[in-house]
This record gives sequence, structure tokens and C-alpha cells, in this order.
Amino acid sequence: MKKKTMLLSVLSMLLVASGCSSNSGSSEAKGSTGATAKEEAAAPKESKTAISTEPVTLKMYHKGGTISDEEFKNYFVEPVAKKYPNIKLELVRDSVKGNQPEELLSAGSFPDIIYTSNPSIPIYQDLDLIEDLNPLVKKHGLDLGRFQDVGLEMMKGYDANKLVGLPLTMNMAALIYNKDIFDKLGVAYPKDGMSWDEAITLGKRLTLVDNGVKYIGLDPWRVESVGSQMILPVVDPKTNKATLDNDGWAKVLQLFKDAVDVPGYVDNGKFEYDFFKDNLAMAPMWATDLVGKLSDPNIAKQKNWDLVSVPYVKGFEGKGRNVDAHMLMISKVSKHKDEAFAVIREVFSDEVQLAMAKAGRISPLKDEQFKKNYLAGNANFNGKNVAALFQLTSTPLPAHSKYENQVRITIRNAKQKLAIEKKDINTILRELQEESNKWIESHP
Repeated sequence: MKKKTMLLSVLSMLLVASGCSSNSGSSEAKGSTGATAKEEAAAPKESKTAISTEPVTLKMYHKGGTISDEEFKNYFVEPVAKKYPNIKLELVRDSVKGNQPEELLSAGSFPDIIYTSNPSIPIYQDLDLIEDLNPLVKKHGLDLGRFQDVGLEMMKGYDANKLVGLPLTMNMAALIYNKDIFDKLGVAYPKDGMSWDEAITLGKRLTLVDNGVKYIGLDPWRVESVGSQMILPVVDPKTNKATLDNDGWAKVLQLFKDAVDVPGYVDNGKFEYDFFKDNLAMAPMWATDLVGKLSDPNIAKQKNWDLVSVPYVKGFEGKGRNVDAHMLMISKVSKHKDEAFAVIREVFSDEVQLAMAKAGRISPLKDEQFKKNYLAGNANFNGKNVAALFQLTSTPLPAHSKYENQVRITIRNAKQKLAIEKKDINTILRELQEESNKWIESHP
């Protein structure tokens, strides 16, 4: 029964998990990260720990986040082969039958390295698969001072006694808009630094039918994403009770009510829109989604688009969405932890991180060169306001609870309750609170 309960918990988390060749010492040269001489002198030096020269095959498990075969080759396989020709890397994807974490663990074949995103971390925690990286960081001399604080703090938040992983790429959001719709309807383009109230008001002017063509001004996307800008928790980890029925979430739902109540927004039961498929003027999107879509020249040419900063919630000026990252972890069952960490360290070299940044991966490192070169290698973004992605600061994650992923799925349903069921905000929050607590109680 205990195994069945654990499996149900893991399966629920999967729903949410489905939004690199010089050595690491190269970025520790004096002045490279803006550190003082005293700080650099105190920073760990590159490890002299010997890495075996015996041939070894390390496997990297992918579940959560995105990584293409080409990215794996460019940022992992080739840089590692250059530094450690004896290490061969293979990618194991969860999409293949029999490759779920618990299946691989039972078979004794779980990989050495884990590539995932933060919503998936509880899956590996429940299976006791995460190796504490603190001893390996110290042993191999990786300088954590090179990393942005928000990324490291996120990793530390999952276990006060462990460093569960290292953020490999960060995720930020921006508001994409269709310039042709604004031009056709004679409305000025959106600007950086708008509040959600201003964006909704602007969207109202663009939600109409013109010469038989239906236009939607703004789809604010997901409820929990806007709530994250206010650092609103969904579960109290001390009591394991949902924290939805309160003024904070009521404020978020009021914004969504204002958006979906715009005359013409709901169309024959449809209340969610796709920027690339519908006549949608504005939509907030993660950088990973923007780059994934717009790197295709055919898609990039479909719309006359540009970017501005994602709107903020009034009272939380300058605050973006919760920190979101793709990260690397080492599995506790690996027999080659030193070699696995050597691979991870190589991916954090300046050379690899710069290549990733130019291709559209936001670096977790502090050095400004990565931000300045972001998307420099992607011609589809030439002349676009990519700086909009960095206008707001990522907010820290609230205190972690193993139930948070499921509750986020639950509160996402508030948008439908507002748009289609036309329920009032207090009723919606009460219902979602009760629904969430019942689920938590049934999954101890």
C-alpha cells in the first residue's frame, strides 16, 4: 500500500513537470566575475583530484525541462570528450517505455547524472535518488561564487542539509506582442514596465471583431504564474494545508477576472489562446518557449512580433515569476560520482556557458558576458528586444512542500471557473482550498 501511495504521488508530480569546453577555472581569473581580489583569493581553486583515465560510460537521465539531441552533443558530449576522452556520455530519456525513474531504479540501471527542472525535484526526493553535491563541490574545487544567488538559493530550498543540484540554465519571461494587430487597429505598442492592470486595459482595446476577423487583446496565461510574482505559497509545509483562500490569491483572481470579463474574450467556450495560432495581440511566455518556437524561421516569420517585459503586479514592482531553472544532479546510486561531477564542472566552463547563451540558454552564472551575448547566435532574434527578459527580477520560491505541484494544477483551474462557470472569487478560492486539502489528505 505504501508503494502504491508513493507511485500515485510521483505520477501527480509528472503532470506539472510536463513550462559547455574550457575548465571551470577559466572564469576565475582576476576580475572575470567582478569579485574583489580578496574574494577571488578565498575562492576554491580548480581541483587536483585525479579523474580515472579508464574508459567509462556515464548516462544522463532527462525528465523535466528540455534538451535536444543536438544540445546534448554540443554542450555535453563534445566538450567532455575534449577534456576527458575516456568518458563516453549517453542520454536516457523518460519518454522511452520502461524509463520512468522508479522502473530504472528497480532494474538497477538508473543513470549517473540527472537533467531536470525544479518542479520534478520531488520525484527524485521521494525515491531517495539525490546525491548531496556539497562534498563533491569541495573536493573538486568548484567555485559557487560564480553562480547567481537566486539559483543557488532555489537549490538549497529543497533540502536544508543538502545541495541537491546546480542550476544549468535559468528561465525568464517576457510579453510577446503582434505588431501587425496593433498597427491594423491603430493602437500604440506595449512598453516595458507595464503593470498587469495596464496590460489588461490595453488588451481590452484590442479585443474586438474588425471586418469579420476576431482579435483577442491579451491572454494572461496561468493563474499560478502571476501568483508567483507575489511569492504566494500554495501549501504550508508545516501543516500540509493548502494556502489558497486568502487576500493574495484573491488579488490574482481579480486580475484574471478583469481579463476574461473583457467583452468578446470568451468565444463559444474558448478562453485560452495561442499566440502563434490565434489572432492574439499579447501573451506572456517563458524564454524557453519563445526560443523553442521562434528559432524555427518559418514560425518566426508568421507574425510581426517583438517583446516587452512581462507585466508586474501592482505592489510588487520589478518582480518577475518565481525562479525557474533546468538543473543537473548526481544520482545517489551512481558508481562514478567523481567522473559525473567532472562532467558537470565542464559544462559550467565559460566556453560552454557562452555557447549556450548565444544559442538562447540563460546562464546561471553572474558574469555579464553571458547576458550580453544572449541569443547573439540566433538570427531570428536580431533587432528584437531580448533585453525585456531581464527587466524583472526572479522571485524566490516559497517554502517547499511535496504537495505544491498538485496544488498548482488545482489553482490553474480558477481561470475556467471565472471564464466559463462565472463563479465569484470567494467561492472559487474556497472550492480550490477544499479540493486541494482533500487531495493532500488522501496522499500522506
